[in-house]
Amino acid sequence: MSDAQGRYRRIGVVGGGFTGAAFAVHLARLAPSPVSIEIIEPREQLGAGLAYGSCGPEHRINVPAERMTVFAQDPQHFAKWLARDGNAPATPHRAGEPDPYAPRRVFGAYMSALVEDAAQANPSGSTIRHRRDTAVGLSRTDSGWRVDLRTGGPAVFDHVVVCSTYGAPPFRWPLSGGAEALPHLVRNPWDQEAIAAIPPDADIAIIGTGLTMCDAVVTLRTNGHRGRVHAISRRALTPRPHAGFDTEYDLFEGTSPPSTALGLMRLLRSRIANVEAAGGEWQTVIDSLRRKLHVYWKTLPLPEQAKIARRLRPFWDVHRFRIAPQVADLIASGRESGWLTISPGHILGIGSTQDRFRIDWRPRRGDPRREEVDAIINCTGPDSDILHSGNPFLQSALQNGYLAPDALRAGLAVDAHGRLLNRSGSVSPCLWAAGPFARAVVGEATGVPEASAQARHVAEAIASELSGSPAASPLGEP
Repeated sequence: MSDAQGRYRRIGVVGGGFTGAAFAVHLARLAPSPVSIEIIEPREQLGAGLAYGSCGPEHRINVPAERMTVFAQDPQHFAKWLARDGNAPATPHRAGEPDPYAPRRVFGAYMSALVEDAAQANPSGSTIRHRRDTAVGLSRTDSGWRVDLRTGGPAVFDHVVVCSTYGAPPFRWPLSGGAEALPHLVRNPWDQEAIAAIPPDADIAIIGTGLTMCDAVVTLRTNGHRGRVHAISRRALTPRPHAGFDTEYDLFEGTSPPSTALGLMRLLRSRIANVEAAGGEWQTVIDSLRRKLHVYWKTLPLPEQAKIARRLRPFWDVHRFRIAPQVADLIASGRESGWLTISPGHILGIGSTQDRFRIDWRPRRGDPRREEVDAIINCTGPDSDILHSGNPFLQSALQNGYLAPDALRAGLAVDAHGRLLNRSGSVSPCLWAAGPFARAVVGEATGVPEASAQARHVAEAIASELSGSPAASPLGEP
């Protein structure tokens, strides 16, 4: 789409991980006429980001390839790409059998290939350019939005789409007695070099027991670690394994969707009991809620959304974000053989005794305890509170009032189409968010199908605006 001067409309995408790549591909397919799409991403590879780039070759996708659905109209796209010569992993799980739980880096390569293919040819004739830089500021100009870059000059766009992701986990525990100076305090669990530097016989404490903990354990054992690992979190909840996949089950069949957090919990428990009594699996019920969440979430009053986010989110995460069978087997065998212990408890403080960390913690039931370890890995997961973000671009936009945290502090405030809301609650013209930061309006925008669907919805809204057509219906509505 060109303006009165004949130039293409400029679309700036801040963040070139999975969501940024998916958005660019969707918009190139949907734009009514050519647009110029520029993805600002410091990494060399587009499409990988934190999830599929900041990982080791030992890390697998958490669902089978056929469920990594980027295109709703072609859900087998990644699985078919993986089956082509040269794309499948060199070392399958079992000799002679393809492994549907491919390495994450392979999925990152797939996303990079999608962007490259779309840049070379797309239905709208749009251009896609990777500007390898970091966005550090945002301001409004007469001609659009100005994005300041760390090393290059500023860039001006007609539309800006924020596709950034959450930052590294915060480290909230007090350090004393020289503990901060000890080696092997791994604050960032995606620092592969720091984890590789931990001695193989070291006793390790991991703070957090979710997916990030599983990743850390996989890396440690791949590196030959043979010491003791003790993982601690408030509830000691761990990701569950997969079972069969049923796409036909309807959680709400025969009943009205509950309007409260308590009602939802009761319905889930009742449905799971019925399914299991009939010989089925609880995963069927959870997957049904996942498919319907983007529509159902909007029907809940904000106080009920807050209750779910505050009280049920940890339980949802471990049942919704499940792990590959190889990872589930490793965690189970580690607990059975004793080298891995997972405990519910609360970290009180971290000190040092000679050259070791001293951890004071209180079990969920019991008296305070103290133990010494050689290394600590922080695996509490990303901090979703945007006000805690160290991202200079987001901080600049917040300070200038162009965007604001959502009411649940789970990301950014957006409307039903993905338009960012400013400090006063009004729409910031031509400023959008796609992916995890937009989760408040759909309940979940982290998994590949959900994030891609939300990115496509934003692409549809921008395409409609560029063509002068009415905005598309909110995601999940006719």
